[in-house]
Amino acid sequence: MNAIKNLIEKLCDLVMHGRFSDETEVITNAVSEVMPVVATEELPEKHPTMMQEVSGVNNAGNVVPLAATDTPLQKATRAMMAMEQFLGEQYDLRFNKLTSETEFRKRNLSGACFQPVGQRELNSFCIEARKQGIDCWDRDVSRYVFSDSIPEYHPFRLYMDELPDWDGIDRIDSLARRVSSVPLWVKCFHRWLLGMAAQWLETDRLHANSVSPVLVSRTQGKQKSTFCKLLLPRELQRYYTDSYDLSAQSAAECKLTEFGLINMDEFDKFTPRKMALLKNLMQVVNPCVRKAHQKNYRPLPRVASFIATSNQKELLTDPTGSRRFLCVEIENKIDCSPLDYRQLYAQLKAELLAGERYWFTSEEEAEIMAANESYYKHPVEEDVFRSCFRPAEYGEKALMLSAAEIFQRLKKHNPAAMRSVSAGNFGKFLSSLGIERKHTESGNYYRVVALV
Repeated sequence: MNAIKNLIEKLCDLVMHGRFSDETEVITNAVSEVMPVVATEELPEKHPTMMQEVSGVNNAGNVVPLAATDTPLQKATRAMMAMEQFLGEQYDLRFNKLTSETEFRKRNLSGACFQPVGQRELNSFCIEARKQGIDCWDRDVSRYVFSDSIPEYHPFRLYMDELPDWDGIDRIDSLARRVSSVPLWVKCFHRWLLGMAAQWLETDRLHANSVSPVLVSRTQGKQKSTFCKLLLPRELQRYYTDSYDLSAQSAAECKLTEFGLINMDEFDKFTPRKMALLKNLMQVVNPCVRKAHQKNYRPLPRVASFIATSNQKELLTDPTGSRRFLCVEIENKIDCSPLDYRQLYAQLKAELLAGERYWFTSEEEAEIMAANESYYKHPVEEDVFRSCFRPAEYGEKALMLSAAEIFQRLKKHNPAAMRSVSAGNFGKFLSSLGIERKHTESGNYYRVVALV
């Protein structure tokens, strides 16, 4: 404004000519000369809230006028209230509990979707407010946008809460048959989907959805990964990932709280050591994680369920842990046409509210383990062992050998194959083959029959 410019020039002139020695007197006289001019300046149009002095909001939500003189605190309060009112009129704001982000969308804009608030958006909010004559700074906008004044929501809980009533038509079994018509698969896939939906609804805080379907085909182009991604509706696609790195355990645990479905693509690439970690993660209910910009670890509810794909059939190495993996072989290209998501998940929700079981019984786990026998990856030492020995039958005359003795015989028989095998865990390996073990004072011995 011209008046302000004149004020600055007047101050400089007074100081340079030394007309006043006291700085306070200089400023006072300069302001007294210029203020009548400032009063006549045409001010920019302000936001309606700023057109009157306000001191607060009454119980009816109406702005209350200020007295003629107000304190700096009252001025700051007035500006904050005006900023909040302006943002509330222009935008819908909400806090995403899953991602710890504030999201926004423009009000009265048809088809507008919520987007995360970043620094660019914060700057735009502040500029728009100041254009309306609201005296605020970017730090004021940031404090408000990232405060508990913004209502919070959980994406998966919101989606499940907004579902319509189920129309009574079963859509889950037909979805399972897109992959395979094997009865065990159809039954267990239904149970797994119930477990996934129960986790979204936070139905059970004591148990996790600890089983993962594994879609297997030796040939490409069966649309295994496409089917996995198809399981989440458009509103929740942001919470699907096919990137899961087990080499960083803390990051792997964090993803349990941030994603609804984790696809372990190329499942056959996981080493036995990583498989042990994976089985542990699949059972975690409340991972203890530290998110970005936080100092402390805290337990958070798990949201993620697992699914996997593989181009190799030899996948599993631990027979006792195979109950965690529902393997199914894909024979035909999977139908990935669109789903009626709202009715699909309405069915799952209705079944859960009716008390349908969403966990696997020990009998179902035994069925899964039996069906998984054709998916075991047999270690090289097993092939060498079976070429040299077989387990002794009941009452049969047999050799009683220690694990070390058997190991040395196998190494002598095929040194190249046994070069990478450790003798340390060889006893555990023999037990996994179901070989009878006898405990004596001098150690453990295994009943075997020599073949060579």
